[in-house]
Amino acid sequence: MRLRKRIAIIVDYLETEYTQRALEGAQNFLKKHNAELVVFPIGTMNAVNFNYEYQNLAVASHINSNNVDGMIFLTCTQLNNVSTEYLRMYLKSFSPLPVVSVGCEFEDIPSITISCKRSMCQLVEHLILTHKKKNFALMTLEGESQEAQERENAFRQTLKKYKIEFDESKKIYGGFTYDTATSAIREYRERKGKFDFEAIVALNDEMAFACLDVLKMYDVKIPQEVTVTGFDDEIRAACITPSLTSINQNVEKQTEAAAKLLCKIINGENTSIKKAISSYPIFRQTCGCISPKDTTGVGIGVKGNKIEASVKNIMDFGLNKWYANRNNFIQIIQQYSTLQAEITLDTLRQRINSDLISYGITAAAICLFESPVLTERFDFFKFPDKTYIFSAFDKQNNFILSHNEEKIYFDPKSKILPDDFFSSMDGMYVCSLFNNSLIYGYIIYRPGDYDSSIYSMVCKMISSSIANAVTFSQAKNKLKKLEKDYNKICAVSVTDELTGLLNRRGFISISSRILETAMNSGQSGLVLFGDIDGLKKINDTHGHAAGDRAIKNEAALLKKTFRSSDAIARLGGDEFAILAAGLNQENFSKLKERLQVYCDEYNKNSGEPFTLSISIGSAPFGGQSGYDINSLLEYADSVLYKEKQKKYGFKFKGRK
Repeated sequence: MRLRKRIAIIVDYLETEYTQRALEGAQNFLKKHNAELVVFPIGTMNAVNFNYEYQNLAVASHINSNNVDGMIFLTCTQLNNVSTEYLRMYLKSFSPLPVVSVGCEFEDIPSITISCKRSMCQLVEHLILTHKKKNFALMTLEGESQEAQERENAFRQTLKKYKIEFDESKKIYGGFTYDTATSAIREYRERKGKFDFEAIVALNDEMAFACLDVLKMYDVKIPQEVTVTGFDDEIRAACITPSLTSINQNVEKQTEAAAKLLCKIINGENTSIKKAISSYPIFRQTCGCISPKDTTGVGIGVKGNKIEASVKNIMDFGLNKWYANRNNFIQIIQQYSTLQAEITLDTLRQRINSDLISYGITAAAICLFESPVLTERFDFFKFPDKTYIFSAFDKQNNFILSHNEEKIYFDPKSKILPDDFFSSMDGMYVCSLFNNSLIYGYIIYRPGDYDSSIYSMVCKMISSSIANAVTFSQAKNKLKKLEKDYNKICAVSVTDELTGLLNRRGFISISSRILETAMNSGQSGLVLFGDIDGLKKINDTHGHAAGDRAIKNEAALLKKTFRSSDAIARLGGDEFAILAAGLNQENFSKLKERLQVYCDEYNKNSGEPFTLSISIGSAPFGGQSGYDINSLLEYADSVLYKEKQKKYGFKFKGRK
């Protein structure tokens, strides 16, 4: 039984400034009222540009009365890809759990919204009256967004009030992101041949930053030639040069109000279910209100009041923060590289806690399903019946789950964790662990002082490491089974006598079974077909004994290059084949380079009169490529033929 209220908050991404400010507001209120806040990042709902983005949504299925007492949903971040009605129905699906929306207003759902009409009118009016602007461009987005529509309506109403006609050809769709806005403003310049406006009002800061950068690229003077304004008042707005005129939408106050409203609803108190939080404009250098020599990030309010920039914000945006993040990224890259080695789940379990602690994480539990769940796009994820605690620790309570201890199993459909597993869930993040279309489980962790983007990368690193470990463990177990099968069919001989590798019969038999398993689990990989370069010349010049030594030594180098879990065979003569589950073209290129190094070392030290090298063609399996070993070998052989042509610089006649 929970001793304190526990509130879930659904966000899109942890690393955005909007999310961090929203979390700060909710945490400020809940800490004062002895309640816990648990964060569920679900990514972008119904994202069309990301094939596997939907996997993040799985953790939202934990949000029920067994795990939390109520939920705050940052709905305004989801409207690029889903409709308001879709969101309403999604929120309704959590009933009877109390829910509060932040950003979008719904008639039948408690909602906290931002009142931006007045502040947008004040900003545009300021540009007209103070800076004498009449020729405006507007950067907005396509799609259904209450906030964007309200901001645009206020912009148009203010122009109309001052009898300024808006040219619809100057409405630019920037998509609310820096990249899309950059493309949009560049395309506008290319289409019109110039920037034919004296002020551009962007409906968020990211688009405003893009406008500033592109305008600078064309040597446009800001604000003398073009005034730029944004909306959001991100930390960067006060720190860049020139500092950005923007609108602060009081994000912290929105979520603080949402937490307060939700607690009242949970307590059964009578309260209004709607509240609008006021926003306010801050005038800075991009409209000309602050001297270009000023580097403090100061702004001016509507009443002429001075608005100081937060010293902490400026420090966070400074070089020290950049270098700290850079070093953290290097740490992740190095750690990720070590985790790409061939390790089993048991080996990963022995080290994962220390890896997480090294990132300042103070408590964590990795929960894995007994078997990965293969998924297609979903709105609600159905958890499997059994999940186990793969690893866990809590530094505050001196608790660590040893890798030698028995696995703790529980039903994730009824509880996010076994009862009282952590003394407190406050400040914990719950993230899906997935790779491609397979969901492996989820991680619950309490972050430390690293930047939020670091922790997002850590979760992706863990997902990838678990996927690799599962694949390797399965391959190792499969290999053990195949070894048993091998012993059973020794009578029909699956081994090449000269090299000790599989022969053609053994390779076809074992590869067919591996491919059947890969097809059932949706796994991909490569089938490789190679032959020794110039073996006929070695035989003709130095004799067949030398040719046999070349074959044996090339076989040894292949075994040294590829993994123990890969199936390697000599098909006959100078031909070799390899089946490598989980291998992609990028890693295959690295393996080819490694194999060439081994060949060069052999040629240097062997004392043989011949030079050893091999050409290899590849065929991917999985997806549309299929899983038939004979077809894959035939395709790899055709690729090998092209490799030979390329290598020798003339039409290779050795194979048709």
